[in-house]
Amino acid sequence: MTYIFRYRRKFLWKSHIVMGHAYDGAQDKMVLFFANGSVREVARWRDCEARLGTDWVLAQKKSLEEQTGQTIPIRGVS
Repeated sequence: MTYIFRYRRKFLWKSHIVMGHAYDGAQDKMVLFFANGSVREVARWRDCEARLGTDWVLAQKKSLEEQTGQTIPIRGVS
């Protein structure tokens, strides 16, 4: 399942449709994984800000449901 990964370093927001992401703290970079098998690294991640939307939440939910074999309810925040 894919989701939109949005980030910015200073002013301009960049968006990528990814299948996953991971932070590498030792090298201070964010690694983005794409559906076609390619990888992109965002260097100096400490200087960036990220936004993940509801599509990311749904991707995480689906992944967890596949791992556990159970449905996982999402509670609304009030």
